[in-house]
Order: sequence, then C-alpha cells, then structure tokens
Amino acid sequence: MADPEQYRATFELVDADGDGQISPAELKNLMSALGQEISDTRAVEVVVQADADRDGKISLPEFAALMESYRA
Repeated sequence: MADPEQYRATFELVDADGDGQISPAELKNLMSALGQEISDTRAVEVVVQADADRDGKISLPEFAALMESYRA
C-alpha cells in the first residue's frame, strides 16, 4: 500500500477548502484545471469508488490508494 505522505502535497492542492477531505466538486475542479472536463456524475462516481469509509469524500489515505491504482 502507498505511503499517504508521498501524496500529501498534491492532496492539499486539491483540497481547496482545507477540510482534509476531497469532495466531488473539488475533484471536478482538479480535472478541469488539468484540461479534463468531467461531469458531476462522473466526479461522484470516482469519489464513491475511492471512498473506503463511505463518508462521501476522499481522505488522504483514500487519495493515496486511488493514485496508486492509476499507477498500476
């Protein structure tokens, strides 16, 4: 499993409101900034996929796991 600390800087850039969680809206903003427009529905789908504790947002450990899944 990935060390979440190696993703902290990126996570904090995405976590625009600084609450320690990435919401679907923050994920959508990230993708837009990267030139990849995604729908609200797709943003929710990605969050649901990554959200291991089912709180509706992505925590740092969940973000690290998501990033590692894209590296594989």
